[in-house]
Amino acid sequence: MSGNFRGNWSSTSNSTAANPTTEKDNSDRSNRYKIKQHKSEIDQPAQSIKPRPEIHDYDRICRVDPITRQQVNGFGRLVIDRVNDGWSCHLMTFPFVQFPGPRGAVIQAMKGELQRVYSTFVTRTHRKPRTTPSDELPVLIGAADLQVYKKDPTSSPLVLCNGGLHFHGLLMVPPDTRLAIPVDEHFSDYQEMYVGKRRLITKLDVRRVTETHELAVDYVFKTILRGRVSYDDGVLVLPRTRDELGPGGEGDPIARSRFYSGKNLISRGPAPTQSRGLI
Repeated sequence: MSGNFRGNWSSTSNSTAANPTTEKDNSDRSNRYKIKQHKSEIDQPAQSIKPRPEIHDYDRICRVDPITRQQVNGFGRLVIDRVNDGWSCHLMTFPFVQFPGPRGAVIQAMKGELQRVYSTFVTRTHRKPRTTPSDELPVLIGAADLQVYKKDPTSSPLVLCNGGLHFHGLLMVPPDTRLAIPVDEHFSDYQEMYVGKRRLITKLDVRRVTETHELAVDYVFKTILRGRVSYDDGVLVLPRTRDELGPGGEGDPIARSRFYSGKNLISRGPAPTQSRGLI
């Protein structure tokens, strides 16, 4: 992490006037020590995981469930581990057209579209995704979100349909893939293909995350953390089964067996199937 220190100390006081040389030397040494100490703090590696006071305050104000926070922190560790291994991280926004039915049915329909986008993308990154080791495949972490007031309305697409309900996702892509261009450029060039023939997704927005990955995870899960959508209903992690890696699977992909669980996100292998963190 890098940063610019901006301090404003005053070395003028009544005692300084009485002993200008001694007090000035002491003040200079104190200031140099504080500047050195500050630089040592801001120059720590960006990917180190440390408790942040602002997260504690946010959880207290929004009354975040401790178990949900633990699960979200697990996703944060997963993202940082992959980034440290050379993977790229991308923030995806999925706004949709208006869906009929109750919220549960709408969320399931949105998850189906995320599944379609992932299944299409994974065939562009790996020639044979079904035979590729699971820990070498892209990972998509999706979470339902609700539109909130923003001081800067251009920071993310405005969502007007479905009561502001949409999905955010973090797409983790390994360094060795078939893609010849950056991931965000790929989605921009093939926007029509990913939007799909039915155009249930109005526009797919993809932006690379180059720093503050923990904050990006909290942003994606902000509605889940606030309890406005339950964790079990609003979270989707892909891939979960081999059948979801491309055409040919049978049945509803949303109802198939799970691949990851919220309590086992650090490991690269399949997780136990009995956990509150199941998607």
